[in-house]
Amino acid sequence: MATERDWADAYLAQARIDFTAARRAGTGAPSAFAMLLQMTFEKFGKAALLRSGSIVLASAKTSHRAASRMVATMRLQKGLMAPMGGPHVWHAAFEVVEALENAHPQLAGKAPGTPQLEYPWESPSGTIHWPERDLPVAAPGRGRSRASASRPRPERSARHATLPAAVARSLSRPLP
Repeated sequence: MATERDWADAYLAQARIDFTAARRAGTGAPSAFAMLLQMTFEKFGKAALLRSGSIVLASAKTSHRAASRMVATMRLQKGLMAPMGGPHVWHAAFEVVEALENAHPQLAGKAPGTPQLEYPWESPSGTIHWPERDLPVAAPGRGRSRASASRPRPERSARHATLPAAVARSLSRPLP
């Protein structure tokens, strides 16, 4: 019978595959990159929490909050964070992990007009929105006005095109 360690290893292996897919999707499909990155963080969180004994397998199989739980644990572990640059270095990364997790369809909420990572949604005014264009954590047009968001967008900016590469570099960098 498989142990929790076996499951943790499998979650970690799949997180690596998801991360490879996210890197490939990167510059060409920001919302797909965000969705795959959310999946990576979720599986990585489950692997880490299973290995540490912080959760049991039944919880890992049913929860979509593993990444934020891992982030909360890391924030509390000053000794763990210090060699990696401390919490101030990781603050932005933690915010991204939590924003991606909160956009997961199971966690985004069922209220009308609630944005989510994978599917289009309808605003209370009846306008249809979708992740690629309208989800702040995934949309390439962050900061654009609603009027300009409805127009076809020009080529992505150089800054936006490098975002997936920068995230990929930081996630694949070995820990000190």
